Amino acid sequence: MSDRSIQKFKEYVQKLNPIDDIIFRKMAENKEFCEEILRIFLQDYQLKVLNNKSQYAITNIERRSVILDAYCELRDGRRVNIEVQNADNVNHQKRVRYYSSVLTTSLMKKGESFDNVPEVCMIYICNFDIFKENKSSYLIKRVIAGSNTEVDNGLKEIYISANINDGTILSELMGVFTKDDCYSDNFPVTSKMKYDFKYVKEGNKMTDAMKELYDIFKEESKDKWIKEGVINTLIMLVKDGIISVEDAAKRANLSVSTFQKYLNKKM
Repeated sequence: MSDRSIQKFKEYVQKLNPIDDIIFRKMAENKEFCEEILRIFLQDYQLKVLNNKSQYAITNIERRSVILDAYCELRDGRRVNIEVQNADNVNHQKRVRYYSSVLTTSLMKKGESFDNVPEVCMIYICNFDIFKENKSSYLIKRVIAGSNTEVDNGLKEIYISANINDGTILSELMGVFTKDDCYSDNFPVTSKMKYDFKYVKEGNKMTDAMKELYDIFKEESKDKWIKEGVINTLIMLVKDGIISVEDAAKRANLSVSTFQKYLNKKM
């Protein structure tokens, strides 16, 4: 690995933070990290993580499979899926609904009683305010219309706005997640792991963590170049009147508004 390639990678990775999938999925391999952030997300400081898996794949042969950013099994039996989302380009609530359904199904055995359906919690960290009510956290509850009586089917949904700072401990944690030089003594595991991933020690030598990121970086860079090439081709087709913006956006797997932004840059 040349000094030039290391320097280029250093510049790239120093712009990343735990809110970025490439960093988060490596940090999520660490049980202590998962435990530290879940205690804040679930407001349970006695919480214990028994098992955790990063990039946990649930294969569905006949239907769409899913890959969970971070899957955790807690001491009290709860199962938690943590997802990080930087781009506002999908139907987030339906994505959460589908992921929770696939996860629940994967945990049940054929013929097993519905009494054994596990408690599942979906935590969705967005780098934007998903419901636009200026809140750092949204807990979704099921209520009976007209009476506001809460009913519980064992599924909990929590949406976190990483970009909202309301002075809470959660916002402090999200600062570590989103800001380049933000660290916190309140989150020693998260802060240390973030630092170790972002910075090279001992001259030009990479830490083991960064070597793993470098391999991911090389593969995802290829994908990015391919995608950018596809988008540029689609832009040309739109300009020539061969296809519509809507069709081009669909082919690029982007929302119309996002594709329009690419188009406007080329105009």
